[in-house]
Parts: sequence; C-alpha cells; structure tokens
Amino acid sequence: MIRETTVLVAVDAAEVVTGFASIALTPTRQLERGEVDQLFVAPGHGGRGVARLLLDAIELAATGAGVTDLLTHSSWRAAPVFERLGFRQVEQESVQIGDQVLTRALMRKRL
Repeated sequence: MIRETTVLVAVDAAEVVTGFASIALTPTRQLERGEVDQLFVAPGHGGRGVARLLLDAIELAATGAGVTDLLTHSSWRAAPVFERLGFRQVEQESVQIGDQVLTRALMRKRL
C-alpha cells in the first residue's frame, strides 16, 4: 500500500516519529481516489494536534492533486477525531476480518 499511496509522516523537534497518514491520490486496487487509508498517532502524542497537522497536510496534497472529496473508513475510536476535523459520517459499516467483525464508520469531507 505504501507504493500506491501518498504517505505523510509527522516528527517532533527531536526527530521522533509522532504519527503518519496516507491517502490515495489516484485510485488503487483497494482504495478510491481521495481515500484516507491510514491515520496513526503514536502513544504519548495524542491530544497534541498531530492528527490535525497530518490531515491538514493530506488536504493540501489532495487539493493539489485535484481531489474534491475525502473519504475514510474510520474505527469508532478515531471517528470523533475525523468529525472534529470536518468529516461527516455517511453510514455505519461492518466488515469481517478473519474471525472478527469490526464496526466502523464511512466518513466523507468535501474540500
């Protein structure tokens, strides 16, 4: 997936990785154009604006590539973060991964 998406990495002043995010600026085998596939903030760095900085950079990259809508399949834990940053839940989804059924939210944001 790294080869097929644009990956952004956040580092602090000590050059420690504090988070990363990825977006498909063009469709891939698994992702739609404008799909935010990953958003991760390292433990100990939550609540410091890392997710906001990463999603701001994602939006800048998307806008530069002519993307007009972002979407993501957010975990319930991450959904409030996406909502604070302008995404809106479109529907609830359930997906099976192995023996586990995960509930997540399909979310979109118009740029």
